[in-house]
Order: sequence, then structure tokens, then C-alpha cells
Amino acid sequence: FFLKFLWVALLFGLSSGTDYYELLGVQKTADNREIRRAFKKLAVTLHPDKNQEDPDAHDRFIKITRAYEVLKDDEKRKHYDLFGEDRSSSPSKTQYQSYAYYRDYFGIYDDDPEIITLSHSDFESNVVGSEIKWFINYYSPLCSHCHDLAPTWRSLAKELQGVIMFGAVNCEEDWNLCREQGVMSYPSLIFYPSKEHFYGERRKYELQDFILKKIETGITFVKDKNTWESIKNNHRSWLLILNEINSMSSDTTIIAAILRGLLGVAVIDCDSMSCEEFQDGVKTNSLIYLEKSHDIWSSSTIESDDPQEVMKEVLGLLPSVTQLDDKIFEELISNLQLHKSAPWLIYFNMGPPTEIDVEVKKLQQFLPNFNIGAVNCGRYSKLCADVTISKYPMFGVFKPGGGREFHHGPNLAHSIASFARESASATNIRTLSENEFHKTVALDGGAWFVDFYAPWCPPCLRLLPQLRKASSSFSPETVSFATVDCVSQATLCRSHNIQQYPTTLLFNSTKQPQRFRGSHSASSIVEFVQDLINPSVISLTEETFYLSVGRKSPDSIWMVDFFMPWCGPCQQLAPQYRKLGKMVADLPSVHIAEVNCEVEVDLCEQQGVKSYPNIRLYPLNSNGLNTVALFRGYQRDALSLKRWLVGFLPSAIKELKPDNFNIVTESDSPWLVDFYAPWCGHCVAFEPEFVMLSQKLEGKVLSGKVNCDIYLHLCRSAGVSGYPTVMFYHPRSRKMKGIEIHSQNPSKIIEFVDQMVPSKRNLRDEL
Repeated sequence: FFLKFLWVALLFGLSSGTDYYELLGVQKTADNREIRRAFKKLAVTLHPDKNQEDPDAHDRFIKITRAYEVLKDDEKRKHYDLFGEDRSSSPSKTQYQSYAYYRDYFGIYDDDPEIITLSHSDFESNVVGSEIKWFINYYSPLCSHCHDLAPTWRSLAKELQGVIMFGAVNCEEDWNLCREQGVMSYPSLIFYPSKEHFYGERRKYELQDFILKKIETGITFVKDKNTWESIKNNHRSWLLILNEINSMSSDTTIIAAILRGLLGVAVIDCDSMSCEEFQDGVKTNSLIYLEKSHDIWSSSTIESDDPQEVMKEVLGLLPSVTQLDDKIFEELISNLQLHKSAPWLIYFNMGPPTEIDVEVKKLQQFLPNFNIGAVNCGRYSKLCADVTISKYPMFGVFKPGGGREFHHGPNLAHSIASFARESASATNIRTLSENEFHKTVALDGGAWFVDFYAPWCPPCLRLLPQLRKASSSFSPETVSFATVDCVSQATLCRSHNIQQYPTTLLFNSTKQPQRFRGSHSASSIVEFVQDLINPSVISLTEETFYLSVGRKSPDSIWMVDFFMPWCGPCQQLAPQYRKLGKMVADLPSVHIAEVNCEVEVDLCEQQGVKSYPNIRLYPLNSNGLNTVALFRGYQRDALSLKRWLVGFLPSAIKELKPDNFNIVTESDSPWLVDFYAPWCGHCVAFEPEFVMLSQKLEGKVLSGKVNCDIYLHLCRSAGVSGYPTVMFYHPRSRKMKGIEIHSQNPSKIIEFVDQMVPSKRNLRDEL
């Protein structure tokens, strides 16, 4: 019956143009594990080898396989989510394995909840840079030793669940990840974050011993009553292991590791002190749960000694998380908006207990300054839909002021707690639904920096902490920060033509949204936002272009970047161009501007712009558009652009030689001299800085330069031992060696000159 139903559903789906998610029977929020499991279920049921009498079996299976190939690959999935099926990609190129492969070899560990099968993106998101301990099995489904290890790996993962994370990587599918991790044979077992290979016998005892030597337990060893009295108030609850310290077993270590962070764990040496206050009898090997309530300690006996069963018993004794209904939730949101409440961490779930419950109870210990609650979305579905909950379980931080954010990392207490603290401190960033977006960003009129992302996209997840950090540099009155989940808010993302993840835009009701094109770092984001609030680059329309550049006077320079927002080199240029604008901001005759050719189509056509970016300079001593220079350099960094620009500025720098250097030493005016060599890279980089310095300090000092490659003796006489060297000469110093300025930083040089020459002087032209 199931097969018949599946065929009917599949045929209906294909004929009605259903999407890949529906084809595999998964939600759009499905992770790689869910996608693999759904595909395997279809593969072993609908494989052509098993349905040889069905003439459509091959074509049907090709479509299923194509859906799987697209959704398992981050880049293909991103493209599919944004644009739908790629019609240029021929389904005939899709290939599949035999029925036996899918039945026996595909997704060896997908049915084992304790083992996480990692794709390349999963590895980047959960393992790279994480402090969480992972033991990862790199295998090939065609490797017999890998299959021999599988039962041991499963058993080990079950017994050590909660101690470390167990992972598996299929090197047939993710060969690039395996190569990056230096995997040369199968199976390869690597422990993270130390990236230590296991080379011993692949037996359960040896593997367990390898792991237990690398974990922290936090066990306190108690040999006398005084020690116990001094520490017992460090925790509100304890698990006491009444034992001889010298006879500790591996189970004791496992129990302590699982419960670390939930409560205190102490080994009481009943051979050295009396254990009667904990349990009847002087000497016993029992486990005791001890809890303090209203300054009174009470105890309960833990019946089991199996680590996983002990964990379940202890969990049952620990206080439960507060269950929230819709009325309580509405009240807490109101209090948060009025800043009358501490932040809330809320666990959204579907009701039945799961293995995540142990992590939830740990959170109460890790986050003492938070309110922690749980919402059953099976019962309060509208509440969960209103706050954009799209998958379960989900953890959300609700902040004073009314903002909220959701956790997209591993559902582990340390990871969730770290996110909660970071999110709660970043009060100027929030997650928006489509309705909230239209009410705030579209109608508010203020500036909003909005990140459009997908929760399965690794670069998106790496950007989120940087956004939180950047948001703290601004008040909401200046600019507010927000995130939009393009999986749950797909219509909103399509309406803003979001074509890649992450895409970040700065919205201002009076202007077109500005796309952030810098590196994904907090400093780069802050710089971008500051530039748009106080722009160092002038944005020109057709009208303002002809009013400013078109009517340019001979005593001004205009540098204009004609660009397209979708152009990769333009995106790379943008932060460097803004940096250039800042570098020359104090030169009144220099104007740095840009034209968006996607918006100003007619202007760019009129100016004959045919490629992007197109950087043009309208120089001094020219009127309007009569004279133009095109930047043809390969390097488009700020320093290269500045060097090109400075070449069009008039220079008052005197070329100094042995026969005229006396004009420096005998001058009535102070001098600033740059000793350089033309082959010196630092000298070349400093040259435009020195030209600009000479302009900024005009009227205060005279400027000169010496080519030490030609006039080596002169430079040695001046005491120059490295290039570039900048020296300051007092008036009538009559000394070859001036005062060396130990910096090429323009602001430091100006500061030094201001100290040497406190007041401006009218320097007569001594040249």
C-alpha cells in the first residue's frame, strides 16, 4: 500500500510541477541529514532495479536523484531557492548507483541520532573554530573496514552521548573536505579541536580510553568532612558518588562528563570519612542526588549505575523549565518592550521529550541572569508562527526593548548559552518577519541595515556574530540592524531581488537601498555604515553629475567611479574607493564621486561607459568634461588609486641634489625632506602621502626630496641608513643631518611639524 501511495503522490507531484522539497517530502528548512534520509527512503523503494516492470521507473528515479543532488549541495540549493530549477542543466547528466548501494552503503549513520553525518558546510559551521569536542569518522561506503567499524562506532556514540559529539563524513560524497583534513586512508578517526588522529586498535575499549583521557569532568574529590563543608554551597545540587577514590571506574568519569554544567559532581571517599549523613551505612558504592531548597539539603538515591540511565534520573530530579502559554508570552513581551524584564531564552518545541532536554536544563546553570522558558508549538502554533518559528526545536533570545534573535548552531548548552549572552548584549539588532519589515523598515523612515540570509548557509552564520558586534557601535537613532530569514520569509526576499546569501542592504526612506560589498567583518560593516551616514564618496545622479562635474572649475579635480552593483570587481573596489575618499577628504580641491549605472542608465550611455568599474578623472586646469583621464591600472586598492590621483596634483616638492642642498640648511624657513630610493617599495607607497603632506603643510614648511640611489654620498652625510627617511630641518640649522621623524604616518608627521612650528608663517618663495 505504501509503495502504491508513494507512486501516486510522486506522479502527481511531477505532473503538477512540484518543487524539489515536495518531491523528497521534506520542508524547506530541512537539514542535510533530513534530506539524505528522505532520499534513501525513496531510493530503496522506487529504484529501477526493484521496479523493472515499470517503464517510467528510470525517469522517475532520475528526477528524485536530481532533486537530491541539488538540495544536498549548498551552492545549488541556494540557486534553486532563489531562482527555481536550472533549466540549462540537463537531467540526462544525472546518474545513480545500484539498488544494493542505496540499501547497504548509502548514509551508513543516518539512522543513528547520536552520530551526525557532516557535509562540508556542516563541518564549517559546527566544527571549525568551535571549542566543542568532536570525534569524527572519515569513511568510504565501499570500504569493508569502515563497515566493520560501524557497530563499534554506534555503540560508542550511544554510551558516550552527552560527553562529546560523534561525527561521520562520507568521503565519496565530500571528498574535498576529507582532502582538506588530510585523510589518506579509510576509516580515519580524528579528534577535534586538537585535530589528533587515532592510530590504535579500533576496538571499543581503546577508543573509549582515548576519549576519556581528553575530556574534562569537573569532579571534586572529597576525603574529609571539612573539605565537603567548604564546597557544598558552591552548587545548589550535587551528584555524590560514594566510593573509594582509588577504585574510580570509567563509568564514573562518563557520568561526571555528561552532568558537567548541570550540577556539582563529587566523589566522597567513604574509606576516609563517614558517609552516614548521605546514606544509611558507613561504606557503600551508591549514587546520591543532593539538592538544596530553602536552606535545607535533601537527598535521593539514584538506582541505576549506567551513565545514560543516571543522566535520565538526575534530569527528572532537576527543576523543570517554565512552560509558557500564549498569555504569559504576551505579558513577557510587553515587559521586555518596556525594559521591565531581564532577557528571555525560550525553547520552542513540539512537546514530546527529546535528547535536547538535558541541554535545556544545563542552560539554567549557564545563564543565571536570564529568564528561561519553553513553548509547546504543537499547542500554541499561532504564537510560534507569529515569531517566525519554522523548525523544531528552536532557541530564541527575546531582548529588552522588544528585539529577538534565533540560534542556528548546534543544540548544545555551551553553544546556545554563548549565543544567548552575545545576542542579549546586542540590543540594536533583531529578526524581522515580513509584516514587521513593512511596519519598521519600509515605513519607519530611519536607517536600517538588514541582512538577508538562509540558516543553512555557512557564510551567513559566520556573518551573524559580526553583525551583532557592529550593531553595538551605533544607536538605533542613527541606524538599526535587522536580519531576515529568507527560508521562512521567501516572499519578502524575492520582492527585494535577493540573489545570493548573505545579502546586506542599508535602507533609508529617502534613498535607494545601498548594498554592502565589503568583507564580512564587524570593522568593515561599521566603516560601510559610517561612510553612508557621513559619506566620503559623493553619489551622483544625472542631474547632479552635470551640475557638478559638468560645470567643474579649473581649480578642482573630480574622480568618478561608474559601477554596476552586481559586478564582482565593482564590489571589490567599493570599500577601497570609500577608503580613498577618506584619505583625501581634507584636500578641498579634490572630489571623489560615484555613479550607479544600474540606476543612471542614460547618464552612463551618454558618457560612453561600456565596462565596469570605469574610473575617470577630470583634472585641474580643465573646464567641465573637456579633459578626462581613465584609470587603467590593474590594482584597484586605495593606495594605487591615491598614487594615480596624486600624479594630477601640483607639487611644491623641490628635487634636492648635492649642489643645491644648502637651500635647506641655510634657509630662513623650516624644511621637510624625504630621502628615498626608487626601487624601495615602501618609498613608492609613501610618495603620494608625501605629496599630500606638502600640500597640507604648505605655508608652514617647505618640502624637498633626495634620490639616494643617485646621491648616495649626500644621504650618508645626512645620516640616512634606511628608506624612506623623513627629516625635519630647523631654519638656518646649517647641519646636514636633520631631526629624523620615525614614522611614515601622515598624521604623526603633521603632529610632529605642529610641535616644531607652533604657528603658521608666511613663507616667502626661496626657491
